[in-house]
Amino acid sequence: MVGLSWDVNLYEKAKLFAIAAHSSIQQVRKFSGDPYHTHVLRVAEMVESRTDDVEVLAAACLHDVLEDVEPKNPEFSRQRIREEFGEGVLELVIELTDVYTTENYPNLNRKARKELETERLSRISERAKLIKRADLFDNHLSLMGASFEKVWLEEKKRLDEVLGVWE
Repeated sequence: MVGLSWDVNLYEKAKLFAIAAHSSIQQVRKFSGDPYHTHVLRVAEMVESRTDDVEVLAAACLHDVLEDVEPKNPEFSRQRIREEFGEGVLELVIELTDVYTTENYPNLNRKARKELETERLSRISERAKLIKRADLFDNHLSLMGASFEKVWLEEKKRLDEVLGVWE
């Protein structure tokens, strides 16, 4: 894919990049089957209601690219995000990328990984926390009524304590 170079602002460019990235791996939402990019665009819209910081808005669009897309399509890499959107956006995306994954910590069970990830997220920047709160809120909306909702809500209680709740 050729770099996005037409004259659009950073936020619009990030929307297009997110759609291209998640579509490149045919990623869909687990419970609805909707194209995955609908989630990141909803998160970005929620964040837009709270800030006009264009780096935060761009990062909201890109918040799942490194975690979900890069391992399957390295074309959408840290370096590419840096080149297309700058160091500030990349730093926010890195803050929002899970560290305590099964791949990185295969000997830890899910509960231990989630606890460590919550502790890590308690230390991210306020700008990243804004995005993470919107992400969690949108995830909750998509899980309502799903059999996994109760487990998910239990795991997220501590996150709500450290990040605050989206209102």
